[in-house]
Amino acid sequence: MNKPAKYLIISIILVMLFTLTSCKKNTKAATLNIPYSCELTMKSDDEGSDTYKASLSRKENSWLVTYTEPESISGMTITYSDDNYKIKLDKLEFDAKRDELPDSALSTMIISALDKSTLSTNVEYKTNKGLTIASGTIGDKDYELVFKDDIPQSLKISGYTVTFSNFKS
Repeated sequence: MNKPAKYLIISIILVMLFTLTSCKKNTKAATLNIPYSCELTMKSDDEGSDTYKASLSRKENSWLVTYTEPESISGMTITYSDDNYKIKLDKLEFDAKRDELPDSALSTMIISALDKSTLSTNVEYKTNKGLTIASGTIGDKDYELVFKDDIPQSLKISGYTVTFSNFKS
């Protein structure tokens, strides 16, 4: 092959590579303006399992989750502030440090996924049909958190599907 043909082929390949890389869309991380609140519906992927409902409030340095269903835990609150948890149901109260609670606790996984997806760099983002999908891990559990216009829509983690509604910031 002669020298001008080699240069032409190399030039074409370089133009194609630059064109392909410039067409790739970079998906931005979702952002949540703090404070915010929303309603949660949590359902296990196991057939016949209970549906859990709760309200969630996020302030600058704290979280509050208040369960409303099922009736057996209605009124249970979980407060997270300054690396401490307080769990309260009727007259029972339990305080714990963050690292004393299991990573598999549903409320902990939801809080961690929301924080990690909007505040962390170790999250992969992609877009699909106008939705931003954040995926990563909490402990050893993979999660996928779907946002529409920076508002969480659903979360899949550790055999649970969480649906977000009535989001207010």
